[in-house]
Amino acid sequence: MMATLPPRKNPTPTKISRQHLSPLQIFLQMGFPKHRAEKALAATGHRGIQLASDWLLAHVNDTTLDLDCPREYVVYLCPTGPLYEQIQNFWEESLQKCGWNGAHNLVPHITMCSFFKSGDENCEALVSALKDVVHSILPSLPSSLTLDKYISPNYMGLFLNDQQAEILKKLAVAYVKEVAHLFEAGCYDKLEVMAACLPWCTGTTLAQEYCTTGEAATKALHLTLAYQFSPSQFSLLESLVDMVDPRTPAAWEVRLYSRDTRIVGNEVHKVLYSHVPRDPDELELLIGDFVYVKGESLASSPDGWIEGTSWLTGSTGFLPINYIERTAESDAWTLHRAIPSIGSTGRERLENVSLPRRPPISLSLLNLLENSEGSRRSTEVLSESSSTDRLHSRQASLEATQLSPLPQQETLDALYAKVKKPKKEGPLYKFPIEGPRKVIVARHGERVDFTFGDWIRFCFDEAGNYQRRDLNMPETLPERKGAPHSFYKDCPLTNIGLLQATLVGQAMKANGTEVHHVFCSPSLRCVQTCTNILRGLGIAEYMPINIEPGLFEWLAWYHDGMPVWMTLDELMDAGFSINCNYDPLIRKEELKDTHESCEQYYGRNAYVAQSIINTTQSQGGTVLLVGHAATLDTCTRQLVGGAPRSAHEMTSIIKKYYTSFTFQVQRDCTPGPNCL
Repeated sequence: MMATLPPRKNPTPTKISRQHLSPLQIFLQMGFPKHRAEKALAATGHRGIQLASDWLLAHVNDTTLDLDCPREYVVYLCPTGPLYEQIQNFWEESLQKCGWNGAHNLVPHITMCSFFKSGDENCEALVSALKDVVHSILPSLPSSLTLDKYISPNYMGLFLNDQQAEILKKLAVAYVKEVAHLFEAGCYDKLEVMAACLPWCTGTTLAQEYCTTGEAATKALHLTLAYQFSPSQFSLLESLVDMVDPRTPAAWEVRLYSRDTRIVGNEVHKVLYSHVPRDPDELELLIGDFVYVKGESLASSPDGWIEGTSWLTGSTGFLPINYIERTAESDAWTLHRAIPSIGSTGRERLENVSLPRRPPISLSLLNLLENSEGSRRSTEVLSESSSTDRLHSRQASLEATQLSPLPQQETLDALYAKVKKPKKEGPLYKFPIEGPRKVIVARHGERVDFTFGDWIRFCFDEAGNYQRRDLNMPETLPERKGAPHSFYKDCPLTNIGLLQATLVGQAMKANGTEVHHVFCSPSLRCVQTCTNILRGLGIAEYMPINIEPGLFEWLAWYHDGMPVWMTLDELMDAGFSINCNYDPLIRKEELKDTHESCEQYYGRNAYVAQSIINTTQSQGGTVLLVGHAATLDTCTRQLVGGAPRSAHEMTSIIKKYYTSFTFQVQRDCTPGPNCL
């Protein structure tokens, strides 16, 4: 007979038991240091292994990864529903008409507990304590909140009535007492905790009162609508605030947020366009990321570049100011828990709340990186081969759905290949042109690199052969010296960009607008835009383009070297109608000073615009200038008597020109300071 097996005292854990390991235990089994695992889980709101792993991989170059930098936590009572929508509409309207004020920096809220620091290991305990406290006080909470509007010369907001405020203050006090032992060691004693964390406790006296008697303090709870605004904006804000009715129904949630302490003292800006670093001290930008920058540095930047820190990677470096736009600081916070408490019958939402205006903070970091398709990542979260595979997959998906690149019989790039040297059939117009003159200033259409990031790395093989990876990419590219590297600083338009320009030309034709003189920046994207505007007008074959390097954008954005533009012969071989006899006002060899000041940039463009107006004065007619986003301002501002803007003003105002294809028309143009 076989021997009887002895019983095992320490059996190996089964698969079922391993499935019940906590995320932290799984990270430790994977070999991650405990402090890194806790930091990743806290930063992602304990939403699972995958998101925390993405965060760790993205932050591999974060210099603070191994530092003891506790996050800051805050508890808000936030409205949802119709009242929230009214407040957001007011903020959007006030931002557009009055500019930024302090209220735009946060979500609509009533502060229950001000910022406090706590270690990453305490994150789940802070959430659990909030759940317990809210549920214990839930029966005593009112079914709705009564708010009253308050307006003064420097503040506008909604104040809660005293009776309801008392109940909410008790909730806040109970929570602070429950979690005070989890605060960063050595920061507070018992009374200082109350004074620091309860917004209506302005000193230890009130804190003592709360600790001993629980009686309410006199400072009212409130929801801020506007503050830190210019006195000159008061009247307009007062009229706009009427759109917020404090009696509007709302459900309210108690929310626990946290933030990276590097945000403190900085502004949060969202990334509008991707940027591939060309120098070691530059910061890679991915669309959808946020960066923390010094507000005072924005106004004082001499060259349009500023140092910032990426929310996505934690890396720090220099970035172009016109690639970012200010947004609410709370957009870069982590939402740990939202507990419906007043006016809501729904169950507690354990996941992040998706707010209409704010980007969903629970968005997977991996998805955020993939949304910036084609962008190179210095952190190397994913390998180059996997990125290429994703591009192949996306292309196959698009082809499977039988999407055509444009609603035309032939692509615009195919038309380029068929157009050889333009036919010369004599002048299109009989000069001089009678009547008032016009100057039309246009920026280029949608460009490939702003849309697809580091597209060259994925679209060219080792032999330099181009392959389209997306239906919005050009089907073919023009032959040029130095390709594909020469496309880095002189990229083409997307198919949508070409269509934009064509539609603008068609709209001008339908409106009876004629063009008699055409001048264009030497950038390929501008030449393509100009050509398609003329095609939309139906005059491309008869209207050769004058290439004017003086219309190129600010040289300070090219501190690492100027673009190598296509030659006139290369442009003509690619099918563009070019005036080879034009003598430019500023030759490309003269554009070398990459330390060009903003004032010099305005002066250069103003000189070119005024000179073109003067030299075409005898013939009369309409002038078309095709350049870049800033061209709309730099070529016209001084002509109408305005002074050159500062670098900060210019980079701020041109952001609106990146949202869509834009053009301006100026009338009654005759030489002189009031020519436009």
